[in-house]
Amino acid sequence: MLQKLSIRNFAVIEALDLEPAPGLNVFTGETGAGKSIIISALGFLLGERSGSDILRPGAAEAAVEGAFRAENLPPALAGRWAVKDGVIKIRRQADQKGRTKAAVNGAPATLAQLSEIGGFLVDFHGQNEHQSLLKPEVQRDLLDRYGKLEKEVKAVAEVWGAAHSLEEGLNAVSMSEDERARLLDLYRFQLEEIESAGIKEGEEEELEALWPRLKNSEKLFTLSGEAHALVDDAAGNAEKALEKLKGLSAIDPAADPLTARLAAAAIEMRDLSMELRSYGKGVHSNPGEVDRCLSRLEKFKSLKKKYGADIQAVLAKAAELRAKAASLDDMTLDRSELEKKLAAARAKLEKSALALHDKRAAAAKKLSAEILKEAEGLGFKEVRFTVDAAYDENAITSTGGDSVEYLFTANPGYPLRPLRYTASGGEMARIMLALKTALSRADRIGAQVFDEVDAGVGAVTGRLVGEKLAKLAAHKQIFCITHLPQVAAFGGAHYFVEKTVRNGVAAAAVRRLDEAAREAEIARMLGGKKQSTDLGLKHARELLAESEK
Repeated sequence: MLQKLSIRNFAVIEALDLEPAPGLNVFTGETGAGKSIIISALGFLLGERSGSDILRPGAAEAAVEGAFRAENLPPALAGRWAVKDGVIKIRRQADQKGRTKAAVNGAPATLAQLSEIGGFLVDFHGQNEHQSLLKPEVQRDLLDRYGKLEKEVKAVAEVWGAAHSLEEGLNAVSMSEDERARLLDLYRFQLEEIESAGIKEGEEEELEALWPRLKNSEKLFTLSGEAHALVDDAAGNAEKALEKLKGLSAIDPAADPLTARLAAAAIEMRDLSMELRSYGKGVHSNPGEVDRCLSRLEKFKSLKKKYGADIQAVLAKAAELRAKAASLDDMTLDRSELEKKLAAARAKLEKSALALHDKRAAAAKKLSAEILKEAEGLGFKEVRFTVDAAYDENAITSTGGDSVEYLFTANPGYPLRPLRYTASGGEMARIMLALKTALSRADRIGAQVFDEVDAGVGAVTGRLVGEKLAKLAAHKQIFCITHLPQVAAFGGAHYFVEKTVRNGVAAAAVRRLDEAAREAEIARMLGGKKQSTDLGLKHARELLAESEK
């Protein structure tokens, strides 16, 4: 559960400190007010990639910080990040060049680590996420998540990897000695090129942050020196003026406040002078350091051009080359021995894949029933839905031998067909909500985010969506951005987001509404008018009263 969220200079948000309620938190406001930016900031905090465009104009840095209840973190993760009193604090910043840095409980963290932690804290459902439900691989992953089949899926992947490695070994035995030697030389050469670079984790980011300073060291040295000279003169003049004021105060006590202020200013000016002098010494780098930094950055650039989009991909390529070289190098087994091992590995793979299929089929049956139950409460009258997990022993991959497809129809007399061919946008959003509700009972993630889950539905169905979210919020912390008053009425905490302009720059403000303000906002949403009428307020009160029954 999210206890506190602090956002600074993130897109249109200049400063926001939010302490959300445990249940259903709804966010409303005009289109474009910045509601989704709050969700984007939370996603940024938990490892989503970003660029410099997230910075508020004129800001040097954007920062997001959150405190979460961490009961759902596995013990190993909680121990790794020194979680105390059940709370984990995460902070992430981004500068004008799009570079970010993050910390978890004060310790540096990578984006992969943030994503790993975030996976146990918050489940996001964005405006277009229901479209991902059209992809078979997403449907399969959601089924595995519901059935808690992660261990079985991992086991199949490991067995498949072993069988695949044996296949490559058998192919290597079959190739000519010249071809094998040629490939082995190539793999070793490429591996040596990567390993000789001596890549250290985080080194590229550190050098990229250091390079602008090294490149401009002479300019920085000159500017800081000139500034130091001026400040040092000013400090000396301030100290001389202070002596004059001390004499003045001795005669007229009314000048004491002026003397005190100048004394503080003189101390500050002298400290600033010393710091500028120290800065100038530190920024004056030697040519060797500049060459070293540039050389390393060029090396990383060259490796990425050859072996991967980023350093992580380069290191992954090194691991792949290492495995391939080892496979080619180890030619002690004869062909018949490899064939026996491969046959055994394939038999084990088929057994593991079939066992996974049996569990998937059982989970699919149970999930189908749960989604149907949930969907019936979301305005579907005669909906039919089933999760089909078809097994093909001749098409086993690292994820098993199942082809998972969600079949759906909302029209009586029509056959079940794949979801991607039959569901409208509004139906897709409701199916996703039903799925999320079913999944929420199967996992322990404490917070869920729904960004306009009510898109494409009307007032009657909107009320059903609101009821569903309210029931879900009895066990989870829910964040919901909505344009429907029928959904907003169910909020345990209602936040209003509006955009203003200060000094020519747009800024989003967020405030929690009291009872009267909430009635006015619901009335605005009902009538589309900024100034609520008596009739609109009456309808708003009726809607709020109905949601509390």
